[in-house]
Amino acid sequence: MSTVSKSSALFQTVEVFDPDGHRSVLLEGLTSSSSVAEIQARAMSGLKLSGVHPWNLRDESTGRLLLENQRLADISSETHVTFAMQPDAGLG
Repeated sequence: MSTVSKSSALFQTVEVFDPDGHRSVLLEGLTSSSSVAEIQARAMSGLKLSGVHPWNLRDESTGRLLLENQRLADISSETHVTFAMQPDAGLG
């Protein structure tokens, strides 16, 4: 008989769209403690975006830009979250 610990991290799926919204990558197996920086790096790799220019992640449900030190748990408790890559405008 196995038991599931209540402290186990919630697994979430994140779908990230490219800046044009034409392509997306599905990132599976992320935990609620995954950082925006980790998600952004995996999305850039999956979407084959250039690392020459800085990128930001935008939450599609709120339209807000995400901070690199934010955790997935701070953004959403949903099991499927949608973000979009956006070129850094250098405003912050």
